[in-house]
Amino acid sequence: MTWKLCAGCKVNLYLDIVGVREDGYHEIESLFYPLPAPCDILTVEEIQEEGLRLTSSSAALATPENILAKAYGRFAGVTGFSPGLALHLHKNIPMGAGLGGGSSDAAAFLAWLNSRAGERALGEADLAGLALSLGADVPFFLKNQPAWVTGIGEKLEPVPFDLGDYIVLVVCPAVHVNTGWAYRRWDELFARGRVRPRKELTPENSPIMSLCFTKPPKLWNGFEEVVFQEFPILYGIKKQILEHSADACVMSGSGSSFVALFSSSVYAMDCAREMRSLGHACHGIKSGKPWYLES
Repeated sequence: MTWKLCAGCKVNLYLDIVGVREDGYHEIESLFYPLPAPCDILTVEEIQEEGLRLTSSSAALATPENILAKAYGRFAGVTGFSPGLALHLHKNIPMGAGLGGGSSDAAAFLAWLNSRAGERALGEADLAGLALSLGADVPFFLKNQPAWVTGIGEKLEPVPFDLGDYIVLVVCPAVHVNTGWAYRRWDELFARGRVRPRKELTPENSPIMSLCFTKPPKLWNGFEEVVFQEFPILYGIKKQILEHSADACVMSGSGSSFVALFSSSVYAMDCAREMRSLGHACHGIKSGKPWYLES
């Protein structure tokens, strides 16, 4: 029997580093918003041989270090449920784009494994704990609803937030930004007084959260100042998007993708055409569903 799982992405409508803990981990505040596109496709097939056989449209991802292989191993270790599976990952969410593709893949696969585990299935809290051991963003994708995120990314507070009034464009330039590099660079600039958090480390009940719920929302990403210095092409892309009368636009995660909100379908389509003409992948979403973009 074969199953197809769709693993969507997330964008950060707000993201700031609000401090660095003594253990070196960064505390953040962020508004995560799930989107159905771009999405990865996981094809799962039951097979006679034991364990997991992982393949991918990107050969470099078909390794034991892939988060999907780790998810299978840890779930099997905790529950004893280890069916023979052939898993193929068709990668559509670009890597190094700030869209959480790997975390989304892991959450989709964990949820599927749990649904098949019968009496050995984990409860919600235990499954979330297992997800967290794989990565800070993985528990978010288990719930897949807008959330205010604090701590090192592990504290989730669901929020009633809907972008249904907007056409959402996700623009994905062919630029890879390494998240580890972005944090290290932020640390360097922070030590030299070149960047600073928007406020002190007070991750609970942030008054900044309310700014995200204005119309249009006030979008912010503290990584932009760091990343744009190294990748000026990304600054230029954001400027071009805003010149197409976007209501708001912000880089997602540590880059390199952008999320842009449009009230006008005409402006959104014009922007998408230009982005694609420049070689940037572009995805449209309206009312929570993929929105057709003309070639």
